[in-house]
Amino acid sequence: MTAAVPSSPLSASEFRHAVGRFATGVTVVGTVDDDVRYGMTVNSFTSVSLDPLLVLFCCERDSSLHEPILRSAVWGVSVLGAEQQEDAAWFAKRGLAGEDQFADRETTRGAVTGSPLLTHALAWFECRTWASYDGGDHTILVGEVVDLAVADEDRPLLYFRSQYKTTAD
Repeated sequence: MTAAVPSSPLSASEFRHAVGRFATGVTVVGTVDDDVRYGMTVNSFTSVSLDPLLVLFCCERDSSLHEPILRSAVWGVSVLGAEQQEDAAWFAKRGLAGEDQFADRETTRGAVTGSPLLTHALAWFECRTWASYDGGDHTILVGEVVDLAVADEDRPLLYFRSQYKTTAD
């Protein structure tokens, strides 16, 4: 198959359509700033390095999480399971700045960072910000993993073509 060369500038909708063909896992990233818990659904999470242990995610600059996570410099990542689509949808909402976004969710407090972690996730990572980079309308945050845990459950929640899926779909 030969890729066609675009004859005009690419649009954001064309880009989103093409990137949507890449299936990703779904996570919720959370932090605490001034005693308020902030969170955001993230599918741009990935491992970076084994030495040191590093992960990254991309945080939308206009999200309610952006400024609090830059100030706190610590964060938790909850890897969502197939039964957590409601959590993914909740943390994808906009306009929740200043509210405790974890108030109606079952959580635990990270032992090292104090970051909020969703109780029924598949895995959890606690991170300290290692570096941040300009990523256009996002900030790319690289975190050093300072603690982690894994659950016995192994059915992930996936995101594909702008829809939540499970391995059984």
